Amino acid sequence: MKKLFAMAAFAAAMIFTACTGNKTVEENLDFEKATPEAVVSALAEKLQTGDANVITNAIEAVQTQLNKLLEGTDVEKVTAYATKIQAFIEENAETLKSFNIDVTPLTAVFDQVKAIPGNAEDAAQDAVDAAQDAAQDAIDGAVDAAEGAINDAVDAANKAANDAVDAANKAANDAVDAANKAVEDGKAKTNDAIQKAADKLKL
Repeated sequence: MKKLFAMAAFAAAMIFTACTGNKTVEENLDFEKATPEAVVSALAEKLQTGDANVITNAIEAVQTQLNKLLEGTDVEKVTAYATKIQAFIEENAETLKSFNIDVTPLTAVFDQVKAIPGNAEDAAQDAVDAAQDAAQDAIDGAVDAAEGAINDAVDAANKAANDAVDAANKAANDAVDAANKAVEDGKAKTNDAIQKAADKLKL
């Protein structure tokens, strides 16, 4: 009898612990009671259960609370929650996909958060900064390409000039060699003529 009573007490304790644990997780999904970090932690705990229904319910609960925040005026609060939750969704996209969980509705909420006037200004500034960076990269690339083209043109001009100098030097050397040969030939002919004249005088 005592053994049976002990087993019943143990079972009751386990049930109470499980209920308490679930209550904590549910409270951590309540934006009024939990920080963004706690909400993300609770979502991670739900994800670890591997139960698609549990995970889906948790995501839907978070989506509902984000929508409620969107109806208010606390931009910083909704942005803080949305930023943390979106990061969690993106980091666990493959796992959520493996459970066939559709996060499209939640993604739409993130887009709504980004469209809030204060956030829209930040997003616009980010877009401007990105465009400026892209433009600067394009300018730098064009400058580098122009410098490369100039350097290539200078190298080609130098090569052409060097080739022209080499050709001129060769032509000059050939002309000198031809002139020297002509002089030598002239000398030889002159010497032959002198020699023939001398031979005639001897006769």
